[in-house]
Parts: sequence; structure tokens; C-alpha cells
Amino acid sequence: MKTQLAASSILSLLSIFLPLHAAETTLVSDSPASNASALVPTAGNGGNGLSTAEWTNVASPPNAASWISGTTGVGYETSPSSGTSYSALLGLDLRAQMQNRSTTSYIRVPFTVDAPTLASSQGLFLDMKYDDGFIAYLNGVRVTAANAPAQPGPSSAASSNNSDSRALQFEQFDLSSFLPLLNPGANMLAIHGLNDGSGSSDFLIVPRLIASDATPPVWPNLQLGAAVTSANSPVDLINAGDGSGRLFIVERGGRIRIWDGRVQRTFLDIGSRVNTNDSGGDERGLLGLAFPPDYSTKGHFYVNYISNATSPRGATVISRFSVNRANPNDALEASEEVLLVISQPEPNHNGGQIHFGPDGYLYIGMGDGGGAGDVHGSIGNGQATNTFLGKMLRIDVEGTPDPGSNYAIPSDNPFLLDPEVPDEIWSFGLRNPWRWSFDRKTGDMYIADVGQYEWEEVNFIPASSTGGENFQWRRIEGFNTFNAGTQITKGTSTDPVFEYDHNAGSSITGGYVYRGQEHPRMEGIYFFGDYNSGRIWGLQQDPSGNWIDRHLLLTSLRISSFGEDERGNLYVASLFGAIHRLSDTRGENYLQVTSASFTPAGEARIGFGAEIGKQYQLQFSTDLQSWNDIGRARESIAFESELTATLPGLAPTEAYFRVVELAD
Repeated sequence: MKTQLAASSILSLLSIFLPLHAAETTLVSDSPASNASALVPTAGNGGNGLSTAEWTNVASPPNAASWISGTTGVGYETSPSSGTSYSALLGLDLRAQMQNRSTTSYIRVPFTVDAPTLASSQGLFLDMKYDDGFIAYLNGVRVTAANAPAQPGPSSAASSNNSDSRALQFEQFDLSSFLPLLNPGANMLAIHGLNDGSGSSDFLIVPRLIASDATPPVWPNLQLGAAVTSANSPVDLINAGDGSGRLFIVERGGRIRIWDGRVQRTFLDIGSRVNTNDSGGDERGLLGLAFPPDYSTKGHFYVNYISNATSPRGATVISRFSVNRANPNDALEASEEVLLVISQPEPNHNGGQIHFGPDGYLYIGMGDGGGAGDVHGSIGNGQATNTFLGKMLRIDVEGTPDPGSNYAIPSDNPFLLDPEVPDEIWSFGLRNPWRWSFDRKTGDMYIADVGQYEWEEVNFIPASSTGGENFQWRRIEGFNTFNAGTQITKGTSTDPVFEYDHNAGSSITGGYVYRGQEHPRMEGIYFFGDYNSGRIWGLQQDPSGNWIDRHLLLTSLRISSFGEDERGNLYVASLFGAIHRLSDTRGENYLQVTSASFTPAGEARIGFGAEIGKQYQLQFSTDLQSWNDIGRARESIAFESELTATLPGLAPTEAYFRVVELAD
């Protein structure tokens, strides 16, 4: 029997070669504003009785005469002179219809798409300015939402508030998977606008819809799964890079545990030396661990902890410990060499993460000394030139120490020639870089800096950097002014690449860029989360170099740290103890035939790489033109799946088989 095997999918796959510059077509514009009509649904205007299909499709709704015409944006503003006023954006004012009356408005924005644009489009993106929530429909199909209730209706309100300053910035939503909904000619973008209360002082909906000819970034269907192990208040997860496959779990109380994938054992216990006062807002403890390059030969490592010693009690300590040469799973507590001690004025904002960079130097992330608002001194520690606090430090702990010191200063540190700045400083203006990391492939640095009252941020420093960045705290929080009177003192003002406000979370926990082999859709994405909300995001650059983010998972974890093993697998830890491995629903063999067998009686058995939760159907053909289902469709429950079926009737001389992934 002659057979042909093919795995095919209705899903578009990421092209290997991407254009350097994407051509974009604006389908719905914000400038000039697109035509729109709106309705605040009531019993009197017939809006309460409308079905979703009746007002979200191209066809006019049955009560079309009751709709108000204008342009986007839609909403109202009661304080036109405020610094965050929406007045200049309003093309369709609904104050008379909404304020103190309703929290819902229906909005219809018609647009057209020509055939060439439809044929060339690979990506579709909805940019939204909104206060406070919305549900978006494209030609009658719900495509995305924000701060929306589970069961929306004509009197629904937003489930959460979006701040005025945040609402004035476009937030992007990737609709690329809904491209097939677009029609040549007339189309309808319909938006269910949601306010958080009828007495609200303002409301805003401003959409912008853009089609792109560039293949959009690929995102995983991120999975958490069951906990793989647990620990007592884990705050760091580190591998030694020694080929052992061990994961080292740093416990806040002063222990480091080794997990080999099966069991745990204690590697180091310095609990008696570590300050772990659990009073409110206390962030002390054993906070960081770093292994030098060629650790397996050198046999020593470094830790960052808050001292329990009486002098100076509560200080940051950077120490080196040695490993028992007779037992690589046993560190020697008595071998401690203290390299650096930094006094801390408060119990919080200690930073804690330490890493060796691609250059072999040790980087130390320091918080601003704690309290609230960095009120230390006249300009705060973030901008002060006489302290290590609020800085990223860079020192050489593996070379010959400088005279009178426990370490050396790298000869290319950026402030060596500035007598006002300590030589150890690499960058200024950090509030609390609790968890940060290097991309193991590119050497780029990602710093997640915990915010004050409103904004959390991610800073990106390319591997080509020579240092000297100033991340602008306390003058700036995220992209927003926090203390206008604070001057930037040294270095180059550097904005973050991503921020989120405290509706989404209020204490960012930095993570890692995925460089493993098992989950191709996770490749190159920076994963990070929030301690308080349990959310996990992904962040990556599109082909044009723009930063694109996506909320990937909502967990119940108190996310204290992420970790990376030697193979590049990523883990996330909860301060309450559980440690989970992050994964995707697709594996490395997705849509590849992995095995096949056939019998003269016409039975086919085909193994293939699948996606968990997707349905697959085996099909056959005798001429490669017409295809027929054979056997039953099957839902995959693993990365590898198998379909088995027998051809009906007598087996033909030649037959061809393929596996098709069915649409959701």
C-alpha cells in the first residue's frame, strides 16, 4: 500500500523570515476620528431588548432611529480643565444619557476593508483608550474585553476601575486570530462600553483598529500545572550551570535547598545569621544566590542576605561560601567570607537579586532603602550620589581584589571618572528591583522594579549597554511623574519598556526569558508576574522592535520568584510554598508525524505532535484531491497523540493519510 503522511493545521504558523518594517493599514482611525453611533440602552429606546447579534453586526439594529450619531471617542467629562480631562477626545458626548443614569453604552463603528488589504493582512490589532471597561465585537463575534463582567447585559458595569491617566494611553489587544472574520467591503466594530458606576465623573471609549502585513508575535497557551515541589517561603530559584541538573531553592528564613527533580536536601543553613522579622512590610531574609562561571571547578558561590548581627543589624550582606569538596550537595557554613556590607535604613526595599553577567562580573540590585516615596535626604536615595541604595552595582569578585578591598572594580564601570559617584555603581534610579535577570542567550538585562502607589514597571537594558542608565526614580514611576521636584542627577534617563497600574497588580516580580527547547511558542518571551494579584504576563518585541505584552495567566499564587533550570525550563514560586513549572499546551513536535504504521487490511495508526485540548481528525484520500474523515475525532491530552482507523471496504492500491487540527 502506498501512503503519504502529512500533518496540517488551519492555524497560521510563524514565518521564519519576518519583514523588518511592517506595512500597516488603519481600518478604524482615532485621528481623524471615525464615524460612530451610540445608544445608552433603556426600555424606552428599545435597547434593553436588543440581542447581542442585533446591534453588533453590519445590519442596522431594529431601533436604529434611537441611536445617536457622532464620531469616536464616546463618553463624557465633568472636569474639562483637569490634567487628565477627556474633553479633547470626545466626538460623541453621552453625559446627558449616562451620568447618574447608566453604566452601559453600546457603540457601533462601521468600517470597510478592500480586497488587497484583506489578502495581505497577517495581523489585526485593536488599540483602546477606555475608562473603565469594554467588550469588543467584530462582525457580531466577541473578540476581546477588559474589566468586563462574566455575564454582560444592558445594565452592566465595569468589574474594575481604569485610572484616568492609564485611560489616556492606548492599550493594545491582539486580534490576529480573528482575521477570518473580516469581510471585503462593509464591516462592524461594536463595543459595549462599561463604566464602574453611574455616578462616575467621566467615561471614555476610543478605539483604533489596525491591520498589518507582518506575522504577529506568537504567544503560548501558558499552563501552570500541579506543583512540582515546595519549600518554606521560597524567594529565589537558581541553577548552578554545572551540568548536575539541580535546582537551588532559596528560602527566606536562611536555608538553601537542593531539588534534583525527585527529592530535596539542605545545601546551606545560615538561619541564625539572617534577619527575618515578619512585621508588616518587612522584606528581609536570605534573598539571593549566584553561582560564578565554572562553578563546578571553583566550588564557591555567593549569597545576598539581611544581617541579624547587632552591628549593623538589618544591613545587606554579600558573602561567599565554599562547598564541601567531598560532597557537592553540602555547603560549608563556616566558610563565609563577607565581601560587602550595606546599611539599610528601613526593613523593606532591600532588592535582593544577584546575578553574574555575561561579562563574568557580579551585579547586585539594591532598593532605595525603604519606607514610602524614597524620602531619604533631599532627593531620595534613587538619585543620591553618595549611596549604593537605589542602584544597580557591578563588581569583580572572581579576580584579584583591589588593595584594601574584598573585590575589584571593573575597569569599564561607567562612573569611574566621576569623583561624586562610588565606583561600584552601574546604574541609578531604582526603587526596589526585587527580581531581575539576564537573558541567557542574548545577555540582555530585564529589571522589574516594584512601584509605589500606582505603577509597576519593566526596564530593558541591551547587552550592548556600557552602563550609566538612570531609571529616574523617584522623579518618575513607570512613565508617570511621581515627584516633579526631584532632579535626575547622573547618567542617562531611561524609560521602562512596560508598565501596568494597580488595577492589575501592585508588586511586580521579575522573571526570565524562556530559552528552553520543549515549548517553541515560549521562545524569546520574558515572563514575569505580580505578587499580590497572581497574574503572569509575557513581554516580547515584534518584528518592528515594538514591545508587545500579553496577560497570559491568572493564578492564586503569591508570586515571590521565577526560576530557570539548566535546560531553560521556567518555574514560578509562591511565598506560601508551592513551586510550579511553566509550560505550553504545545510541545516541540507540534504538527509533526512521529510514528506511522499500516496493515494490508487498511488499518492506519499515526502518531503526531499535538496541542493539549485540541481536537484532531484522521483523513484519507486516494487522489490527493478529495479527503474523507476516517475514524472519530479525538481530543489530545498530551503533547504526543495518536489516531487509529480502518479504511472502509476493500483497501485501495494507494491511499494517502493526513491529520487535521479541527477549529475550536
